[in-house]
Amino acid sequence: MNLTHDFSDVIPVKINEEEPQLCQILYSDEYKETMGLLLALLQKKEYSERALELTQEGIELLASHYTIWNYRYNILLRLNKDLFEELDWCEQLALENEKNYQIWNYRQLIIERILELELEDDTRTKKFNPYHEYPILAAMLGEDSKNHHVWSYRKWLVERFQLYNDEREILFVDNCLNEDLRNNSAWTHRYFIKFGNQDENKDDINVKIDKEISFAMEAIKVSPQNPSSWNYLIGIYRKFKKSLIELESFCLQFADININEQTEDVIKSTFALELLAKIFLEKKETLTALEIFKLLEDKYDPIRKNYWQYERSKLEV
Repeated sequence: MNLTHDFSDVIPVKINEEEPQLCQILYSDEYKETMGLLLALLQKKEYSERALELTQEGIELLASHYTIWNYRYNILLRLNKDLFEELDWCEQLALENEKNYQIWNYRQLIIERILELELEDDTRTKKFNPYHEYPILAAMLGEDSKNHHVWSYRKWLVERFQLYNDEREILFVDNCLNEDLRNNSAWTHRYFIKFGNQDENKDDINVKIDKEISFAMEAIKVSPQNPSSWNYLIGIYRKFKKSLIELESFCLQFADININEQTEDVIKSTFALELLAKIFLEKKETLTALEIFKLLEDKYDPIRKNYWQYERSKLEV
């Protein structure tokens, strides 16, 4: 450890090393010493500069250690530290721990505390700007465009600061889809920012519905076998209780169900086939739906054979 504070008065708590154990964890000496000191200070409820320094050491050793994050947060509040500086420190740590969830949960806690302080004293000169988060989010998603933890945090940011119709947010998700049309995380986020605002005017929603249906259809034309764009399209119809029958002619562009020797050449999308089965069920044409499920089971999606058999079993008498 490379610590600047003195811990000679602290007796480290022993890490669980009793014998026998089903699976003995071989902790390094540095880990045992750091965690032992942290547990000792935590038990004493010490909220000091040296405890703060030690939490950084502990987090750098094991960034997923929730207890240390919680301890660090409480120390910050007790010492009245600069929370904006803490956000800067957290950014660097996030870049070094791409798959860590606790970092983003901790970041939310810090931001919520900043907002609480702003409410308590509206004369504070330094206020939180949600756009401050955009560079780190762009950097993280640039490294891994499907990082679930970062997308979840971004969803929280949109919801917390009402960024649903924010031009920068819409441009970002558009760029993500331009780079990778199969990025399901980007499709999910697009759906959230387009339809997650419960306070939006009904007329505005209706215009948006039409635009997003067109957007999804154009994406399907580019990549007919992309499940994300089909799910987006169906999601809109389900959410706003629109009849799937409206999509029949569109689906037929990718799945001609006139069964003949050339059928294989005209089935461009198994997702179009599946949607057609649902459409025919909505039209009460059960026999046609059964034929489509059989096609999927035997020829076009046999990897999900059991699922298609189940779908047919619900319809067969």
